Amino acid sequence: MKNNITQLTRTSPISRVLSALIGVGLLAAAGSPAFAGNGNVGNPNIMLPQSHPYGLSYAEWAERYWQWSQAFPATANPANGTAPPESAQSGPVWFLASAPFSPIPGAATTRNITIPAGTSLFAPALSFFDNNEGVIPPLSEEELLAEANGIWDALAIRTECFIDGVPVKGLEDPQETAYRVETGLFLVTFADGSTIDEVAVGAFLMIKPLKVGQHTVRLVGAIEPAPGFVLTKDVTYTVTVTP
Repeated sequence: MKNNITQLTRTSPISRVLSALIGVGLLAAAGSPAFAGNGNVGNPNIMLPQSHPYGLSYAEWAERYWQWSQAFPATANPANGTAPPESAQSGPVWFLASAPFSPIPGAATTRNITIPAGTSLFAPALSFFDNNEGVIPPLSEEELLAEANGIWDALAIRTECFIDGVPVKGLEDPQETAYRVETGLFLVTFADGSTIDEVAVGAFLMIKPLKVGQHTVRLVGAIEPAPGFVLTKDVTYTVTVTP
């Protein structure tokens, strides 16, 4: 089974990663969560989590994000810095690729991206997917989601976003945030042409189009796979919006 946290590669399932790091296997699943309130959380730069930006729900955009993110080969991938952030981007919504985890406090990634005016940005502060690769018999969609949500509840300890230095409200509790999203089952096509059905969970944000000029978007996520052992991914994009 492969269940990755945003920036882990397709060949590094969380079970194997955590086993290598802390000597444990997959964490037990908890049930599906009761998500926090879905009203206006007071962020003028963010589209409401219960809205349907450009005709799609947050969950549907999360599916498209993962389909985009996993379509790249490891040798040319925006998530590991081997391809430009603008790669394979078009339309009214562009995605911000994640960055590697680090056990070093304060370690950060910086990137530059240029987007046309009127473009929204969609990205997770933290997210991972789950699928049935190598699982016999395969889990149902409901079982995959239960497992994915259980891992999220057990591991996720930090989700943050800052736009031009201003923190996005409502991300303080990864388990209860209104921006917590779970997808349905969706199809991913990898760079080698193989395909698989997956589900995903995460804290996602749809950023409204920014004004022409230069901006910063910082995304921070952290997990704690063992007491006191924290892995953090911290990426700041300098976003240039062109007329």
